Amino acid sequence: MVRQYPYQLWAFVTDEPAQNDNGDFQKPTSDWQNVAKCRDEANTQVRTVVLTDSSESGFDTVIYLPKSTAKLAEGTPIEVRDGTTVRLAATVKRFTKEQLHCRLWA
Repeated sequence: MVRQYPYQLWAFVTDEPAQNDNGDFQKPTSDWQNVAKCRDEANTQVRTVVLTDSSESGFDTVIYLPKSTAKLAEGTPIEVRDGTTVRLAATVKRFTKEQLHCRLWA
């Protein structure tokens, strides 16, 4: 049986600084979080992607995600994992929500 999203997308997320009851800022925490199921496809035709600042950039992989996936900021470190095996380690170059799914270029 073919699965639409056979892998897991993990992102290195840093929490926003928060204040405690005394008004002191707490040190933000950073950790790898399982973001969504995904499918990755290698860029074998040496295509480019237009970034949010209108510049073009090469990319290694496009990752397809469910439409409900929360947006990931450019520059966020990510990993595509197959169980405990890391298939891809990269950073987000662009993230878009499409009509039927989300796409992420890395």
